[in-house]
Amino acid sequence: MFHKTLLGATIGDVITSMIATGSEAGVNVMDYFTLLQREQEQAKAHPENYLPWNYL
Repeated sequence: MFHKTLLGATIGDVITSMIATGSEAGVNVMDYFTLLQREQEQAKAHPENYLPWNYL
């Protein structure tokens, strides 16, 4: 509703879902997103290791 494009809305949905899932898992979401940025190549290669519930 508040996004310019469908792609923008999709990306917003993914980020919102990650924030909610991380919060439910007891993760500090800001630290988690920072880690994903720092280790983006490893996260792309092995995304299963970077799911919010595996971050702890």
